[in-house]
Amino acid sequence: MLLVAEILRLCARALLALLLCMAGAAATAAGAVKLSEAERGWIAAHQKQVFTVGFDPFGGMDSFEFRGRRVGLLPALLDDMRTQLGLSLVPAEVKSWDDAYSRFVQGRIDVLYGANATPEREKIMRFTRAAWKYPYTVFARKDSSVQTLGDLDGKRVGFLANDFVLEQLPKEFPNIRFEPRNFEDQTAGLAALAAGQVDGFVTSGGGVEYEFLHEHPTLTLVAELKSITSDMTFAVAREQQLLGQIINRYIEQRQPHIQQLAREAGRLYNRKVLRLSEAELAWLELQGEAVVGVAEDYLPFDYFHEGQYKGIAGATLQRIGEIVGIRFKVVSGPFAQLIEQVRAGKVDVLNMAKTEDRLADFLFPRAISTERDIIVGAKRSAPVQDVYGLDGQPVAVIDGFWHEEYLRKNLKNPRIVKTANIMESLQLLRDGGAAYMIENPTVVEFYINGLGYTDLVKRGITSKDSFIYFGVGKRQPELAGIMDKVIPLIQFDEMKYAGIQTVPTLRNEANRRLLMLLAGLGLVLLAILAVTVRIVRKLIEQRAKTQFLREREHLLYTDSLTGFHNRNYFSQRAETAAGDYPQAIVVADMNNLKRVNDAHGHAAGDALITLFAETARAQWPQADAFRIGGDEFVFILPNIGEAQVLAELEALKTRCQQTRRELAPGAWISPSAALGHAMRASATQSLHSCVAQADARMYEAKAGMKKRSTDLAEP
Repeated sequence: MLLVAEILRLCARALLALLLCMAGAAATAAGAVKLSEAERGWIAAHQKQVFTVGFDPFGGMDSFEFRGRRVGLLPALLDDMRTQLGLSLVPAEVKSWDDAYSRFVQGRIDVLYGANATPEREKIMRFTRAAWKYPYTVFARKDSSVQTLGDLDGKRVGFLANDFVLEQLPKEFPNIRFEPRNFEDQTAGLAALAAGQVDGFVTSGGGVEYEFLHEHPTLTLVAELKSITSDMTFAVAREQQLLGQIINRYIEQRQPHIQQLAREAGRLYNRKVLRLSEAELAWLELQGEAVVGVAEDYLPFDYFHEGQYKGIAGATLQRIGEIVGIRFKVVSGPFAQLIEQVRAGKVDVLNMAKTEDRLADFLFPRAISTERDIIVGAKRSAPVQDVYGLDGQPVAVIDGFWHEEYLRKNLKNPRIVKTANIMESLQLLRDGGAAYMIENPTVVEFYINGLGYTDLVKRGITSKDSFIYFGVGKRQPELAGIMDKVIPLIQFDEMKYAGIQTVPTLRNEANRRLLMLLAGLGLVLLAILAVTVRIVRKLIEQRAKTQFLREREHLLYTDSLTGFHNRNYFSQRAETAAGDYPQAIVVADMNNLKRVNDAHGHAAGDALITLFAETARAQWPQADAFRIGGDEFVFILPNIGEAQVLAELEALKTRCQQTRRELAPGAWISPSAALGHAMRASATQSLHSCVAQADARMYEAKAGMKKRSTDLAEP
């Protein structure tokens, strides 16, 4: 019997060793995740077991349906773990993050994906390191006052139930206090935000923010909280120590591959979010590559360096490629040559202006920049009103640019001075060879500031659509469609900053000439330097003094609450202020201000004053407006007769009645004021006597007004 027992014991050891070798061989063949002997033994003992993984089904690129199958970072990770470790981990069927979390705590799910470690959770869970991290995002309504994270102070803020950010946000931003509202999933939270039930909604990103904005066009992304991330960890129960160790080793040793899986999942998810057509998806899968032309000398948008497209346009195209997986091949050359190559099908994409003539050969996705071109000239050049002020003036135009065509169509006597590039155009302005040029403001700012051309300034703005576009050859309609859908996801200011970092710094000519002059003067260097320092110091002092006086004058003569002139200005300057006659002098005395102050506080009273000022300004934008007391206003309406004044007073009353605002919770009010007026025929008539006459009429009107109990009403 002892011999039989020993034989059985040896057989068991041999079988276990064989299983360990098989598991190790499978892992070695697939990528060799290094495990301890105990970990390999645990895998061998659980090879036939299926482990369920709970997750957030609305978590963006982690798991989503695309073209009839479930894809995303999580399915890709589980497939790779199955290959690398020999473990069978499958996604659980869950309704929401709260459902997944609750079932995991109850022991009905084996592994939880995407839970951030907290002291409370660590009492019942073991956490791996994060496979991936997503910053939390903050959404608000476009028409609300919430424009930054700080604006949520004192507001109602939505969160997912059981989301760790509820605890983390007050720790990271202790000065923001909010009223939390919990939701089962993002769909419910965003719907509540759109309906005004909450003022903001905080949730993790992961690309899902693009889908949220697509589904809710009235919402906007106001902040990305890089200090608070949703860590895509794998959590297991405390007693499942070896399972947690094994998954953690996989994450540690497969980081480069996991990053690649995340990039691929993100691109697939973006294609889903963008609702790409089957033709567009087929183009990405079968072709997915486009040739981009980079024009010479168009910094900071276009810059070709060592085979790469740099600058603002280059950064934008790179971002487009990252979002959906387009590969861009770059060629460079003069603009006129590249535009012909697009027409010939040798180049697919080119940064260019959209004109009527080009629509025959090019498709134009939406603009990457909506800046309008400005008119630039020397300081000595007169300001101009749109391009029509350029008639008969020599205008520098880069050869091949759309400005020549536009000027010839709109001016009777266009004088075009063609140049090879923007540097030549700027030099012509400085030398007097041209009076003006037309260019994108970002481009002009880059060159003028970089070169130190302080003698060149903006002299006007154009009304023509001169936005920055990528023109796409008509042979590539799918590419144009894809770019049109991706561009709204890209922030121009972010691309502007990133692109300018990649272009060369311009050589400041003003500094260069100064250095040459100093070197030539030699012996008189110290004297010139002393004089220069003295002059510069005086200029700085004078500028600071001028700025101080301007700010002091603004503070002295402006009412800070309404932006109107204050009583000081009225007393000292209003009498001699220029104006068209006849004038109407209107005196207004607000109603209900004390009542609002007493009932709801002075902040509500200030809001009522502001509301009346906004309403009056909307009615009389042409008027000189003064706030001469707490609730007293004076308006000077130029070039107006008696009959029209009476009509305007009635119109203001009507506008006030139609304007309502919630000054405090449950307290709505319309602005109201007693009004009186007087006519002023010329400057010989005293303004203050007219004000006194209007004031008397105002008091007559106020005496005749009945107090209304409905001024403050429930919404």
